[in-house]
Amino acid sequence: MIRCFVASCVLVSLSSCTSTGRSPGSGGDPAKWAAPPLDRAVSVRDGRTGNDVSFESFLDAVAEADVVFLGELHTDETTHRVELAVYEGMLARRDGNVVLSMEMFERDVQEYVDAYVAGEIDEAAFLENSRPWGNYRTAYRPLIERAKKSKGRVVAANFPRPLRRKVAMEGPEILESLEGDEARQAPRNFFANTPAYWRRTDNAVRSHRVMGGGGDGDDSRLYSTQSLWDNAMGESCALALDANPGHSVLHVNGGFHTAYWDGTAEQLRLRMPGAKIITVSISPTLNPSVADLSGAPVADFVVLAESRATDVNDGTWSVTVGREQEYRFHLPAGTTDDKPVPLLIWLGDDGLTASDGMDLWKDRLGDEVAIAVLDAPYRAIQEDLSRGGRWFWPDSFSSDVGSMISSVERIWGYLLRNYPIDPTRVCVAGEGTGGTVVASIGLLTDRMDIEAVAIEPSRYVKIKDFPLPLPEFQGDDAPPDRSLRVVIRDGDSQWWSEELAEYAAIGIDTSTVDASEDPWAIERDATNVLRVAMGFETLPSNETGNRQYILSENDSPRAGHWARLFALRATERDGASVAVLRVAPEVDGATLIPTEIHPEAFALKGALPKCPGPFGGTTVVVLPDDASSQDVAAWDALVADDPLTKRSRFLRLRVATRTGERGLLAVLEKLKSENRENILIVPAMFCADGSFMRGLKKRVSGLEDQMTLQWLPGLGGRDVGDTEAK
Repeated sequence: MIRCFVASCVLVSLSSCTSTGRSPGSGGDPAKWAAPPLDRAVSVRDGRTGNDVSFESFLDAVAEADVVFLGELHTDETTHRVELAVYEGMLARRDGNVVLSMEMFERDVQEYVDAYVAGEIDEAAFLENSRPWGNYRTAYRPLIERAKKSKGRVVAANFPRPLRRKVAMEGPEILESLEGDEARQAPRNFFANTPAYWRRTDNAVRSHRVMGGGGDGDDSRLYSTQSLWDNAMGESCALALDANPGHSVLHVNGGFHTAYWDGTAEQLRLRMPGAKIITVSISPTLNPSVADLSGAPVADFVVLAESRATDVNDGTWSVTVGREQEYRFHLPAGTTDDKPVPLLIWLGDDGLTASDGMDLWKDRLGDEVAIAVLDAPYRAIQEDLSRGGRWFWPDSFSSDVGSMISSVERIWGYLLRNYPIDPTRVCVAGEGTGGTVVASIGLLTDRMDIEAVAIEPSRYVKIKDFPLPLPEFQGDDAPPDRSLRVVIRDGDSQWWSEELAEYAAIGIDTSTVDASEDPWAIERDATNVLRVAMGFETLPSNETGNRQYILSENDSPRAGHWARLFALRATERDGASVAVLRVAPEVDGATLIPTEIHPEAFALKGALPKCPGPFGGTTVVVLPDDASSQDVAAWDALVADDPLTKRSRFLRLRVATRTGERGLLAVLEKLKSENRENILIVPAMFCADGSFMRGLKKRVSGLEDQMTLQWLPGLGGRDVGDTEAK
């Protein structure tokens, strides 16, 4: 019924579009694309108390200041709307007596700014000569146009780029010999920034600390780029206030420059100690009305602005949309409010799914702990056509991982609110790239009381892009009770030792564990690390000496995961130590466990994979070219007594070969003629490699537009020992 209704709506919509076209004049109404009213898109807070402040009261307050610093994120649309509203609010309250000062224009272009605002040159000449930022049109043009309309004064406040190059090439001594216009472009005096400011600067760029200007003392950085900017802007505001009695100065700059009343704001205070200064931090956030302020106060007022859209940044634009974070959850049977259980939140490696992670840990820990397993946010089809995920991309690492931290915090909060979970025994763990995300969580969460365990993290170097949560900016809030343990593989020890030393220096409890070099102990050791984190006793080593192994020559994430599950189940079944190896071991007494696929095993209920989809579909098992006549007959017998149809009347099993009369293409064409168009294709082997799967796909590529073809690289992930597959 729902599908029919949706289809009808689509047909009606398409019909109206094709028959009548676009409604006359509908595109000319600006309300159709307007952003929401600003009072619905922002939440203003007192920066020290966190209390709500109405936007009008906020404007009343800033209009009383001598100098107002607006700290912005340069590309955020709502932020720029706030800035224009503040400028207009101050103009109205001060009868137009407001000087607009901007980081975005440098002192050597002041004449062009003045000429444009006065109407003496056109906009083309202004833009050609003033070196506007790339996002000028969407970000700063509204401010300039408003100043032009009111015939206001606009100050190009920043240190000039050409002069900055001179200082870099010839040394700061060049500043002493400047004459004429150049002399007026440089600050008359230079004051050192505070040690706290430089600590914050170094921390912000800790992966590229040379950008901070270098040097150990504050005086040695007096002529670094950051200091040139702050001195120039601070002095520009002071000069503007001096030259315009009865006016207020509104200065717009990047938020870092005036956060914690430091940087540019401190440079003004040093020059005009008696000036009344108000700082404002504009912070984009998804949900301004419910966002919390945490840590030390950052400004007199914090404006939480709806993160809606950004203008150009490194050649791209963006809009912000809500996204669900899916996860799977398991609660042990018999758990009650009187008997809360620990919680494991798991993030697996790239290429896997939340279902894979649940399969990995439910058998091992599911009787003792609640388990939540997250799906990686970027879904992807792997080389072997299996479904998997990716946690982050290099060029969006910070935002990707930042989103995951928020997701894990929300999952943690929801589960603790609604299920009988012991809040003192929560472990957030992951491996591979998931381990890298977990290490970031252990560093950056300011909410969760957790034990974080990162098992052999990979692609981790960009963690250094995150500033450390410095304790001096934490405020009165007690830090969360968290620790971070990293299981380190060979070759990563030095990097992680240095990184964790930085964490320890700011009060985070850290430790390392060397990854086991014994392939028969890897899984037990990983389990024990998590057991310790959740307050359980460790599992003993296997004393029987019974060693078995599985050969997994396929290096895909799916093959490795299935071999791992196979080994864990064999360990539980046989009481042996089972390793997953790429080559046969050179040790005596180790027994190979075969991984051949036998059709008889798949007669069990739940052993065959069903075709995904709300109304099911057909699973097509593709036999290998060398399948014996006995195996072919056994698979045909399964089709005749279809175990999938026994599970649901919407499910079917079919068997194909790669070529010939029963070739995959022929089987699919027959299914299409029967209107069976949702298909899962699975080779009858443990796990096929990417080359094999791509070969199958190529054979049937002509049907991809006419049928929904889904792929699974083998049957090795099925637990045929269970009566119902997980």
